[in-house]
Amino acid sequence: MENKYNTHVRCAVIGACGYIGKHIVKYLEERYQIVPDTYDVCDSIQPNYKKVDLTDKDSVANINFDVDYIFNFAGLTGTYAGFDKYDSYVNINEIGLLNLLDAIRKSDYAPKVIFPSTRLVYKGVDKPLREEDEKETKTIYAVNKLACEGLLYAYHQSFDIPYTIFRICIPYGNLLSNDYSFGTVGFFIRQAKTGKDITLYGGGDIKRTFTHMEDLCHQIIEGAFASCSNGQIFNVGGETLSLREAAKIIAKKFNVDIVAVPWPERDLRIESSHTYFDDHKIKALLGAWEYKQLEDFTKDL
Repeated sequence: MENKYNTHVRCAVIGACGYIGKHIVKYLEERYQIVPDTYDVCDSIQPNYKKVDLTDKDSVANINFDVDYIFNFAGLTGTYAGFDKYDSYVNINEIGLLNLLDAIRKSDYAPKVIFPSTRLVYKGVDKPLREEDEKETKTIYAVNKLACEGLLYAYHQSFDIPYTIFRICIPYGNLLSNDYSFGTVGFFIRQAKTGKDITLYGGGDIKRTFTHMEDLCHQIIEGAFASCSNGQIFNVGGETLSLREAAKIIAKKFNVDIVAVPWPERDLRIESSHTYFDDHKIKALLGAWEYKQLEDFTKDL
């Protein structure tokens, strides 16, 4: 894809070693011919890479803020783990973002901060969720994300730091290798590939929006580059399936069965029920397109 913006668009990706961060880097390079500055806490051979820890203010000072867009995909994910490691979750997910925003505030630049949020900020209900729908935070991670949404708004209001937030439901797929997927889909595939039946909590009737990484990168990057997205929150669109429907697609590919198991009490307490997205807002911004289907993805496994 030709870079339709211009060859002088400058980007940085923080969290460039993570699942989504690596894909954002690849998509920018291959689809837009943009080689971003990349940052993370890991060792990496990526071009233009620096090791940076957002929890350390001195380390944050090593980030080059003279760019147009900063994709901040650094952070801890997880559900129950946040209760056991709440200090790390708050420090990395919230204080890390604050350190970044404060460093931008004190710099001579105003890059647009692109931030991923989560389906877990919503109160689950069996209808397509719109961005303004009721919120509910059942995990530390969800609290972190909702707090970060507020921090971005606050720094935008007080210091004119531009931002756009993208709420992600269930990402899957891999543009780097066919042998790996993340999260729910990855869990199903890992079980099925070894010949094990897929275990599914409850009846599997809970619905989610499943977004292939190519569709996810397209929406986040195109949405970020749109000037009218400043200060806005968007649901990332995709294919809506129940967990059982998704499991059936993968089970069929590997000729295994699905086994329903009772919800563990601990997990049931934090389960958000139905969380699938209304995508009208992102499609109004970018135009309509056909999402990749999970069934098509499994053909290459």
